[in-house]
Amino acid sequence: MEQNLATSKSFPAAEVIQHWLLNTAVEFGVPLTYLFPDKSQGLNVKPIPGCSSEDYAGGLIELFNSGMITLSSEFPEDDVTTRSGVSRILDRFLALPKDYRRGRYLRPGDPSSLTIDRNPAMQVDFRLTALGGETWERVAEPDWGRFISRFTNHDMSADLISPDRDLLIAYMGWYPEVNGEQIRLETIKWETHTDFEVLYWKRLPFVYHASFQVQTAEDRWNYYKAPQWFWDWWFYTCHWHRAPWDLPNWPDQTS
Repeated sequence: MEQNLATSKSFPAAEVIQHWLLNTAVEFGVPLTYLFPDKSQGLNVKPIPGCSSEDYAGGLIELFNSGMITLSSEFPEDDVTTRSGVSRILDRFLALPKDYRRGRYLRPGDPSSLTIDRNPAMQVDFRLTALGGETWERVAEPDWGRFISRFTNHDMSADLISPDRDLLIAYMGWYPEVNGEQIRLETIKWETHTDFEVLYWKRLPFVYHASFQVQTAEDRWNYYKAPQWFWDWWFYTCHWHRAPWDLPNWPDQTS
């Protein structure tokens, strides 16, 4: 699959779908409610033009059958180990009404009225296997030297990890603009690691690690009025691999 995607000028739509699905799960597992009944904005990716829910389900089945993804479910009766079991799970999600949303506001505009569907049958996600990660890499051509991971915890502690020390320090300098938080400089701790897990399926031979406490802060400027040079830097920082829609013959709206 990956060789065709990387080089072909006319690769099959099924391969586009499968790579798109792998790409969504590179950093975190993806809940199926982000794909069904319709793609959620929570994925923050471009949908494939003309791709239906049935097409996404078919792509998931083929990825599972190829050993590139695994599924997990909180519903005890779900079988996530066989093709037939995964098919039954996907059939359940395909049968969801079009207006289904896992999170709903009982009173529009009131954040306190958010209600979450806790039904275990809706708590299903998929993740990459090592093979799935390797397959994604061969197509997406990630530049791991520019990779940076960032986490802010509930206790206002945060972590930045990257093999590029200069990129990490630059990110720390613009933390209020990109995260809406200010680093408390006196709390910064600096470490290095070898053979470190940067994603749940990927390890890097060496990384720098900055940990610190943060506090809420205002941007230096309105987010939407940031100067172009800042956006250029931010775009470069975020785009450390080829996105599916940057590959040859990504379908257009009229395909």
